[in-house]
Parts: sequence; C-alpha cells; structure tokens
Amino acid sequence: APVIRKTIEIVKEEKSYHILVIVADGQVTSRQDTEAAIVEASRYPISIVVVGVGDGPWELMEEFDDELPERAFDNFQFVEFNKVMNSVPHGKNADAAFACAALMEIPEQYRLIKQLGY
Repeated sequence: APVIRKTIEIVKEEKSYHILVIVADGQVTSRQDTEAAIVEASRYPISIVVVGVGDGPWELMEEFDDELPERAFDNFQFVEFNKVMNSVPHGKNADAAFACAALMEIPEQYRLIKQLGY
C-alpha cells in the first residue's frame, strides 16, 4: 500500500498518467490497507502491474486483480512471472510473451482513464 499511495502523490503533483510496476513475492502486510490503496488509485490516472516472482502465494493478488468492484475502473493487472515464462513454447520469444502478458490491459485502462476525464 505505501508504494501505491506514493504513486498517487506523484500523479497528483505531475498531473499525468503513470504505470506502477511492482515486483512482489506474494506477501501482503495488510490486506485492507492494500485494497483501499488500489481503490483510491482508481480515482487517478494510474495503472498498476504486479509481477509475482517466486512461489507466491498468489491468491490474494488474483483477488486484487478480479474482485474489487468499488474501483472506478480495473486498474490492477497481476502477472505470475514463472507461469508466463514456463508457458512459452520452445523457440518462441519468452521476453515478448511476458511483456504482452504484463501490459495487455494497459490500452483499455488508458482508454477508461481518458473516458473518466482523469
């Protein structure tokens, strides 16, 4: 939650769109505080991408991605690094596959941010 709130401060000051990328090991110190920060961030031009590294647990990240209906828009994308990288067929570009998975929701989020007038 602290890094999300710091991003909100920066966006308020700079008045521009930002993408916050967080690399996480699955541990969240305060579920309620993190949920509140994600919801608050949805009132600003911020997209949040969380990259899960290691073995998680990832259930909470998936809930943040899918189950916070009080957000102004879906501002949170969770990508499990190992799952994406291990799903890439041999001979294919794993880095490109990961980039696509991590950034796939950004265009729609940006469109919604503009539609909301942020």
